[in-house]
Amino acid sequence: MAFVRLLASPLLASSTADALQRRCAGDGSLLAFVSDPDIDTTVCSLRVPDEGLRKAVASLTETIGVAQSVGRAFRIEIQHSDAASAISDEALRAVAVDAQGALRSSIYIARRAMAAGPWSAARAMGWGPQGLVLGDAAPSLPFGGAESSGVAIEVGSPTVILKARLAGGLSGAQMHAIARVCGSGQAGFVEAAVYPIALSRDGSAYFVIELSDVKRVPPHRVLTLLEIEARRYGARLGLGALLSDAPLSVFLGALATHMALPVNAAQVIETHVPAQTVQATS
Repeated sequence: MAFVRLLASPLLASSTADALQRRCAGDGSLLAFVSDPDIDTTVCSLRVPDEGLRKAVASLTETIGVAQSVGRAFRIEIQHSDAASAISDEALRAVAVDAQGALRSSIYIARRAMAAGPWSAARAMGWGPQGLVLGDAAPSLPFGGAESSGVAIEVGSPTVILKARLAGGLSGAQMHAIARVCGSGQAGFVEAAVYPIALSRDGSAYFVIELSDVKRVPPHRVLTLLEIEARRYGARLGLGALLSDAPLSVFLGALATHMALPVNAAQVIETHVPAQTVQATS
C-alpha cells in the first residue's frame, strides 16, 4: 500500500479544491484534505494500492489542470514503507511525465533516504514565507515556458505534517532561531524538520513541522520543545492543526503522556464507526 500527498501553494481555488476532494472521496482513497490560509497551502492525502499509484497521481494533476497550475508550486509526495524497492525508477518517471503533461511544469524528482531534519536542507522544494518555495535544484524534466513555479516529486517513507502557531509577537529572526533548535540537520530532533512560515498581523508566528518517524519523535515532543523555546522570547504555544493523515497511535501516546492514564484505541469513538460513515461526514 502506498500513500500519496499532494501539496499546492498558493491555495487552490475553492471550486478546484472541491472537485479534487469529491473525486478522491468518491473512490474511498481520501485520508485527509486541508486548505490552510495561514500557510497558503492545500494538502490532499490519499491511500492507494501499489498498482494504482500512477492512476491516482494522474487523477490529482488532471483535476487541477493547466489553468490552476499558473503561479503555483506543487509537491507530490509518494510514500511507502519500502519505497526503494516498491517504487521503481520506471514507475516514478511515468508518474513524472504524466504530471508534466497535465500541469505543463518543470518536474523535480528526488528520493528521500534520510531523516526529515537533514532533508529540509537537501530537498528541491521546501517551505518558506507563505508556503512552498523552490530551491536551487535543476529540474529532472524541464518545461520551457512553464507558468508554474514547478512540481517536486519526492519518494520515501511515510511522514506526518502539522502546523504550529506561536502567539506573542516574535520577530523573523526569533522564528528562525526557534526552528533551528527544535528541528534541523544540526540541532533539535533529527527526525523533525521545523520550518518558519509566516508572521500574521496579530503577531502570531506559524511553523510547519514534518516528522519522518513519529515513533521516535512524536508530535507532542516537538511541540513541547517549541513552546519551551518560544517562552524564551515571551511567546506561547497556540492552536495548531494536523495537515496530513497520521497514525492513531500518535494521539494515544500524547494523551497517555499528558494525562498520566492508560489510553487505548478502543476508547476512541471513531474506531467503532465504519470508515464509509466517517468519510461521508468529514
